[in-house]
Amino acid sequence: MKSLRKTLHESRLKTHQQVRAWLQPKMGAIGTKYRLAARIRLANAWAAKHPKRTFAYVTGTLAFVLMGNIWISGAKQDQSNELEELNESNISMVSNMEPLFTGFHTIQANKDIQRNRLMDLVAQGQELREELDSMIAVPHKSRMDSTRIIQRYRQLENIVKSLNNNESK
Repeated sequence: MKSLRKTLHESRLKTHQQVRAWLQPKMGAIGTKYRLAARIRLANAWAAKHPKRTFAYVTGTLAFVLMGNIWISGAKQDQSNELEELNESNISMVSNMEPLFTGFHTIQANKDIQRNRLMDLVAQGQELREELDSMIAVPHKSRMDSTRIIQRYRQLENIVKSLNNNESK
């Protein structure tokens, strides 16, 4: 059985490939329609001829973006002062979430216990299988040996059933 992570990865990859297959012809058509390749070559040629202007344009644009970002964050800071009053009530709401977090910790601890039990079952199953292999390999078996083989085989079957039930959940 595939793991959930592998299944999700494959479905994301498949979706990405479908979007790419759908988008690639459209982007190629836009590039052809507006002659983007030719315009990029011309812009690169102009930038090579005028390096100082190119530097000035790039620096000016970056400075403009920086100033705009500072101005927007300043406006957000003014709004944040108004929101501080609301945050105080949110803090009390977060403190009420503590039982929820302890519940999450309990769930995680129980998952760890279950995982450890499963690992113990796997180890026990491997030991039983090795013991069965060695008991079956004996050429002349007594009645006691045969009953022990049957008992160990039933134990191994129960372990496999338990592991299969845990895997399907």
